[in-house]
Amino acid sequence: MTLESSLELPEAIAALGTARAMRWYRDDPVPAALIDKVIWAGTRASSPNNCQPWDFVVVQDPAVRRRIGDLLRPQAPWPDPPAGTDLTQRRTLEGARNLIAHFGEVPVLIFICGVNTYPSVDSPDITFMYSAVYAAAQNMVVAARALGLGCAFTTLHRQAEAPIRDLLQIPEDRTLAVTMPLGWPARPFGPVTRRPVEEVLHRDRW
Repeated sequence: MTLESSLELPEAIAALGTARAMRWYRDDPVPAALIDKVIWAGTRASSPNNCQPWDFVVVQDPAVRRRIGDLLRPQAPWPDPPAGTDLTQRRTLEGARNLIAHFGEVPVLIFICGVNTYPSVDSPDITFMYSAVYAAAQNMVVAARALGLGCAFTTLHRQAEAPIRDLLQIPEDRTLAVTMPLGWPARPFGPVTRRPVEEVLHRDRW
């Protein structure tokens, strides 16, 4: 029996076990109340000295989503994986290609931004900002899974950041950190592929 199989997990924690990045979506709209719950979860994340450096741009306008899809589509002509590539990597690549091809059709696009002002505006350290914004994004991944929604933590905006920032009118002092597609999954959730806890757990010392 593995450690995982012996654990009795509360529902919220159990959701982590199948909170796989979703790259296949139906085009059904997502109710505003569910989007708000996902954002709420993001704002419950921890941040250095409770600085809460995040902002969230939620894009649902079909024309804007289509334009973002048009900007990203040419930027990712990924080649086929080499022979012998394991199933998980192949599945990830297949999903990534599908997501890029249909990015503008995903019902909700969330752009998570951060402001670099901690520990002070005179000597900020951007690693603190990323630690908070990435924590917010992870909370959102789990919240979406618990609500039956799919999402993915991506940095796809980096492929066309300047025009995306201009399109969304993101202020210059904000870092665009995470691009998160959100919607109803078109494929079933499955268990995440992770190393067994026994391989990474060290008690009292290494």
